[in-house]
Amino acid sequence: CPRALYAKKKAKFPSEDYMSTKFRATDVLDNDEEIKQLNREINNLNESNNEMEADMVNLQTQISSMEKNLKSIEHENKMIEEQNEALFMELSGLSRALIRSLANIHLPHMEPITEQNFDNYVSTLTDMYTNKECFQSPENKALLESINKAVKGIKV
Repeated sequence: CPRALYAKKKAKFPSEDYMSTKFRATDVLDNDEEIKQLNREINNLNESNNEMEADMVNLQTQISSMEKNLKSIEHENKMIEEQNEALFMELSGLSRALIRSLANIHLPHMEPITEQNFDNYVSTLTDMYTNKECFQSPENKALLESINKAVKGIKV
């Protein structure tokens, strides 16, 4: 029939395409369970992704906090270093002042005080002051009194 042939050509789907589309629709219906499974997997992946993103935010927060703490500790360390340096300079000044004050005082069995024997000299002085028997001897008593006078002149 010429009219039917003409209508067939004008139709949106030619008869062969129409059949293949029909088959495709049935394929989708047959794979409905597969789609449901894929949707479940997508949902699981989305949940997992959201958990990962939350973990990443937590990690970034922890890292930021650690970096802030590190900067604070570095600042504190710098302040301590500066204080230590200032104390070392003060100690050096006191050591030089002690050496100048005690330069003319000779301890028994020791060389006069210098920077090289400073630690030994101070150790000997400490032993003399902690040993009560040293105060009994009149010569040691005079020596300790002269040391006391020399040390009192040092300003701390």
